[in-house]
Amino acid sequence: MVTDRVHDEVKDASVTSSSPAGGLPRWLLPAVTFALPVLLAWTAWAKVTQQWVGIAGGLAIAALLGWAAATGRTDPWTTTAARAGLAVVLGWAGLAKATEPPALQELAVEAYRLLPDAMITPVGVGLPIVEIVLAVLLLAGFATRFTGALSGLLMVVFIAGIASAWARGLKIDCGCFGGGGEVADPPYLSEIVRDLGFLALAAWITVRPPGRLALDRKIGLYED
Repeated sequence: MVTDRVHDEVKDASVTSSSPAGGLPRWLLPAVTFALPVLLAWTAWAKVTQQWVGIAGGLAIAALLGWAAATGRTDPWTTTAARAGLAVVLGWAGLAKATEPPALQELAVEAYRLLPDAMITPVGVGLPIVEIVLAVLLLAGFATRFTGALSGLLMVVFIAGIASAWARGLKIDCGCFGGGGEVADPPYLSEIVRDLGFLALAAWITVRPPGRLALDRKIGLYED
């Protein structure tokens, strides 16, 4: 396992030290990896042109990281950017929910009609806390791969919940970035594709070394 880690880091270092492949500047991939999820978080929170932005942004994140993996562009700053971008998404979503009245937090969960009454309040109150904790851990780069896996699992739950509501003909606000209850025209496809993009970020974080500025390196959880 240590040998695999050393191999990963040597590969990362070789990409970083070499000239930009394909003529692309080294900062471009990390910058876009960070900017796309932040843009999606803002449009979801502000409910601005969600239908097309969510679809385009989610597909762009998945395609970008897929292209980077396929072509060997695994600069460690890309993982740092992925951690920061996903942290913004989770932190923003958690804070948006946490600052709302408890009744609205519960309404957002109850609208899915999936959980028994006894679970609605714990999930409504606890979910924002989980999201904020994951955001802090991602920013710090602590237990990075484990945190990435948990974040990915959370995205799978979100995608399954939205798909279930869509399949059952419900018309509800997903409540991902606050809000909840019934709406006239929920952008389900956009929300699912957007969350698939966030899932791609979590998958990248899970399988790659923790990147730069990671606490894992400082405390010995990951060895170069």
